[in-house]
Amino acid sequence: MIQRSVMTKDEWLECCQGALEAHHITNFHPLEICDVGREVQGHCLQPPPMSLLSYAMKLANVLLYVREAGRVAPVLVNSWYRDRIYNNKIGGVPYSMHLTCGAADITKVDHTPDEVAEILEQHPDSDLFGIGRYNTFTHIDIRGMLGRRSPARW
Repeated sequence: MIQRSVMTKDEWLECCQGALEAHHITNFHPLEICDVGREVQGHCLQPPPMSLLSYAMKLANVLLYVREAGRVAPVLVNSWYRDRIYNNKIGGVPYSMHLTCGAADITKVDHTPDEVAEILEQHPDSDLFGIGRYNTFTHIDIRGMLGRRSPARW
């Protein structure tokens, strides 16, 4: 069963783009933060509550740091925001940081996941991060900036 969103995809694009522009963030698109309408097992990904957008902007600044560190290269987002149902259907943990707009699974062009994790370890706020190293991507979250226990590594 496909659920309807309170906010349409077009409304999400407009609101999120406005927030990105207000924060002078040009390297990310609203659909990287939340690909509204992406379907998994009959559920369409819903946009996040607008109250979470400030967390997305904080994370975007961390991702810009990753982009600029070492060899400048694009940062590609595999997964950023997930609503609770979407997160459950893809096997995410119940209290995933993705539910807050404060986590992303990323790759950096021409970099291994370990290299990306090492860049994140060099960030001045790395003690506020959750950093996960996977075979094909790196997880980054800003848990400590959102009041959760940090750091976390896996």
